[in-house]
Amino acid sequence: MAKYFDLEHCVADEEIDAQQHVHNLRYLQWTLWAAGEHTRAGGWDAKAALKEGFGWVVRHHEITYRAAAVANDELVIRTWVSEVSRFASKRKYAICRPRDKTVLARVETRWVYIDLRKHKVLAIPQALLDQLSVCDPSPPLPWCIN
Repeated sequence: MAKYFDLEHCVADEEIDAQQHVHNLRYLQWTLWAAGEHTRAGGWDAKAALKEGFGWVVRHHEITYRAAAVANDELVIRTWVSEVSRFASKRKYAICRPRDKTVLARVETRWVYIDLRKHKVLAIPQALLDQLSVCDPSPPLPWCIN
């Protein structure tokens, strides 16, 4: 798995709320999309795992909103795994608007691996741990030179 992953997204008109900016739930949706794409790119086959009765679920989200996104904004949702333990992994995100070098939100999610049939948290299997790559320190923002 790459140390970090960028999901590019253009804000659509239907993502705008009555206050004329992106609704808070959309930020959360973008992080879920980015996490899914990152793990898929790293070899995780969610459909196969689901057939076997296993998967990742969210235990905790923390979002700090810093600025608003509006229609037609070109965004980058940068995500990385910041920590892995026996039963969980912590994933971080920076939702950014590179045009004006603005971080719109910072997000942390704690994911746990579960047996979906028993609804029980499991130790993360070694084969799956081998796919996870902790990014420490955090990656640069999308407009910074590596």
